[in-house]
Amino acid sequence: MTVPVTMPALLLEALGGLDHLVLGELPVPAPAEGEVLIRVATVGANRQDVVTASGRFPNPDLVLPHVLGMDPAGVVLAVGAGVTEPAPGTRVVVKPGIACGACARCQAGEDDGCDRQKQVGVQRRGGMAAYVAVPARNALPLPAGLSFADATALAHSLPVALTALRRVGLRAGERVFITGAGGALGGAAVQAAALLGAQVIAGVGGRAGVDWLEGLPTQLRPAAILDYSAEPSFGPRIRAVAPAGVDVLVETAGAPAVWSEALHQVARHGRVVVLGAHAGPVAEVNLNWLFRQRVSIVGCSGSSAAAFREALELAGAGSAVPRIDSILPLEDARAAFHRLAGRQNGGKVVLRVADLDLPA
Repeated sequence: MTVPVTMPALLLEALGGLDHLVLGELPVPAPAEGEVLIRVATVGANRQDVVTASGRFPNPDLVLPHVLGMDPAGVVLAVGAGVTEPAPGTRVVVKPGIACGACARCQAGEDDGCDRQKQVGVQRRGGMAAYVAVPARNALPLPAGLSFADATALAHSLPVALTALRRVGLRAGERVFITGAGGALGGAAVQAAALLGAQVIAGVGGRAGVDWLEGLPTQLRPAAILDYSAEPSFGPRIRAVAPAGVDVLVETAGAPAVWSEALHQVARHGRVVVLGAHAGPVAEVNLNWLFRQRVSIVGCSGSSAAAFREALELAGAGSAVPRIDSILPLEDARAAFHRLAGRQNGGKVVLRVADLDLPA
């Protein structure tokens, strides 16, 4: 296929918010040495996009106009020098974090913690465009039968959940409470914990989340589901399942009231892993309780390459089910972000860039 000179793209023309997003044109990027050029089919609308567009945090690598989009999926169209895999024509999804591959953490398989890591759609242009260039090692082939939309929906959720649960050493038979379990990341954590053999208690913020979790395959379904929007003092519900408290708390949202109630359901010597804070970044911790209970709290963002490959295998085998809220055309990106801002979404909001899943 001939590569065009220019491409349609959703451009962030200035920092300060999503009002600066406009549809426009950019030159098609040429894949550099070690890179591939991808024809984009789908990409997610993520809260990280909102943060990037706001300009609240230093980002010296960002060049305007910028293209958001961390998790594009599509087809490899061309490759740069030195690339043999993935070959042109391969269906792929992009792992957002581009690690250096050389530091101690990368060498230990903890590339999600690489201090020199760059993010697709954050420090470099992302997938809200017809084409995107990324390092070949970040373009992972899709299993047969896994759609582009499903691949995008899991790219920033199931691999992150697997990485986090392994980081805190979740073991088969342990009890885990997961907040925000009706969302894309929380729903992925529910499934990852179940696949690792844990007994899962899921907390959601509305009836829609309960319905979705109850519709999961039996082997992935939580042992208990509670709706803290209807039952804010939900501690007794957790203690009914785990009298001594849960071994692991997975926090995916950061709502202060939910955090406060959930934290004190963690057992002595328990572990807490924090994966998000969009519902409220400041929460309290009683330090007396923390050190007397010998509870560990860790933060985890991003996924290791190993977890990303594992997530694709699980989804390809039908062992995990990405949660998609809606699929909207790229030109409706503002509507997609409004769904996120208004907390109207149940799962991943996916943007359709091209119908590459359909026959030509």
